[in-house]
Amino acid sequence: MKKLLAAGLFFAGACIFVYPEASEFAADRQQDRLVKQWEAQDAAEAEEVSTETEESYAQLDRVFAVGGSESVSEDVTSENQDVQTEGVIRIPAIDVELPILPGATEEHLDIGAGLIEGTAALGKAGNSAIAAHRSYTYGRMFNRLDELAAGDEVEIETREGTFVYHVFDTVVVPPFDTSVLDQSTGDESLVTLVTCTPMKNPTHRLIVQAKAISN
Repeated sequence: MKKLLAAGLFFAGACIFVYPEASEFAADRQQDRLVKQWEAQDAAEAEEVSTETEESYAQLDRVFAVGGSESVSEDVTSENQDVQTEGVIRIPAIDVELPILPGATEEHLDIGAGLIEGTAALGKAGNSAIAAHRSYTYGRMFNRLDELAAGDEVEIETREGTFVYHVFDTVVVPPFDTSVLDQSTGDESLVTLVTCTPMKNPTHRLIVQAKAISN
């Protein structure tokens, strides 16, 4: 009887010592699982392209289809004199200087570049997507965008200052590919320049991406 009691006490004592360690181990595993689950969910949410952005990007099919001709004007007309400019984009390598207007609408792209709705604010962390017509006239709008090379500068001037970006990638994608608008950039500020290609009867998008070198 005494042996059984002693064995029972020993087992109970062992459980007292082992239980906290086992409990902590289980808690650690649960915490680790929840943290990983949160990180995965957070990453998925960060990479998601909003419906607003997708709709704005999709409408470029129609806008690019009717634009790009000799008739595209860079002059502000009476119809859009009240449009508030978000900033100015300058690309020295191809001699571009255009106003950036809020929204890549047909009216806005007739007179300059448009900030695609739902993408990051100019100069802020995230991915700011700016669209403009290719134009048939050499040197107008984004006509020479395909000439940009890695390291070329893109300047974005806003009311908060001038932000300088370096080109790091140029790709051609189908119109439905919204991966180029990915907002999961962490603290980095990117600019994605969007136009149509080929210049006549466009079927794809020419994309040039640049990364901020100063904020």
